[in-house]
Amino acid sequence: MQAATRGGLKRLAGGAAIAVATVATVTMTMPATASAATVLPPEVNASSSGNSITMSIKNPNPLWTLTGCQAFVVNAKDVPAVVENPTKLLDPGVVVYPNVSNPLTLFGALPGQTVTSTTQDIPTGLYGVVGGCVALLDLMHPVIDEPQVMQVGLLPGGSSDGSSALSFGS
Repeated sequence: MQAATRGGLKRLAGGAAIAVATVATVTMTMPATASAATVLPPEVNASSSGNSITMSIKNPNPLWTLTGCQAFVVNAKDVPAVVENPTKLLDPGVVVYPNVSNPLTLFGALPGQTVTSTTQDIPTGLYGVVGGCVALLDLMHPVIDEPQVMQVGLLPGGSSDGSSALSFGS
């Protein structure tokens, strides 16, 4: 009888281990799917003066989504590609600010926070300011807001120092 009981306990333990592994796998994959569906875009306000851009970003996402938001200064020529595919924000040379080679910079504003930052010494030109939010458990599916165009510095033939913000439109 003892041999049959030990065999039954081994099968029960083996079945329990498989069930736990299955539940763990489903639990690990479900938050990423759920968080991707519920990530809200940030609220971004930006202005430029001289060769600086000041950006305020508000993260409207609830704490449980583990979502971080950031405001990005991108080259104006790259804005259409970013709108089409927000993961382009991770491509080298697209983002002027912040340094996206460090993943922690993607989480400037945590859920419920509003963060204001100023980036200085931006070369004269046209740029896009794009706010993006991404869930920690699903980094490959960021959600962005509508980009704003910023004139930085005095452009040739221009009459202002770049204090304008315009929508890129559709």
